[in-house]
Amino acid sequence: MPSAGVNMEQFHVPGDLEEARRIQADIRRRIEDDMDFFGKSPALVAGTGTSYGISSAYTAVVLVGYPRLDFFLRVEAKGAIEFPYVPGYFSFREIPPILEAFSLLPYPPDLILVHGHGYAHPRRTGLATHLGHLLKIASIGIAGRKMAGMQAREPGESRGDSSPVMMERERVGTMLRTREGSAPVVVSPGYRTTRAQAEEITLACCRDSRFPLPLVLADRAAALMRRRCEG
Repeated sequence: MPSAGVNMEQFHVPGDLEEARRIQADIRRRIEDDMDFFGKSPALVAGTGTSYGISSAYTAVVLVGYPRLDFFLRVEAKGAIEFPYVPGYFSFREIPPILEAFSLLPYPPDLILVHGHGYAHPRRTGLATHLGHLLKIASIGIAGRKMAGMQAREPGESRGDSSPVMMERERVGTMLRTREGSAPVVVSPGYRTTRAQAEEITLACCRDSRFPLPLVLADRAAALMRRRCEG
């Protein structure tokens, strides 16, 4: 059963890309009518991570306190791979096992950090946006590289340096240097967050790593789970 306070809507896996595009367009319209932005500093932040095996997806969700980043809780779930990997439609592959993991949480987080794009997406509905909308929890997308169609110059070399990420003449996110000597990440608001919040919280959660600590811990746990189950 879903954990208290988490709205676990029925997730529909589309039959083809045309249906997937319609779903994304519908989500975008709904979000544009819901401008109730997250207006407080989060106390509990979740990070998600998924590792893919032969026919199964292994997902971990890690909760940490913010801003100290002290560890609270980790849950893990295994699910079937129900949708192929197609750029721009990653959420339909990734969300089902993430929802399985969220259903195991005893309480919901205030904010979700997602290893993927949010508003920085061809239809402005990347994984972070889609997941946050389903769960009705504020979210931020942090991706390791740009998608096709994104333009951005390389930011400066210092931690915190940034540059705009553009798509079709619209700013959709930020190329952010989270650690000196590491490649920048693409940060964008997902659901009920602003670009400024996405940049500030992402940077605050990256102390010694390129990606935010909740994502690092979740990715590591998901990979370990896959190795335990599949060798």
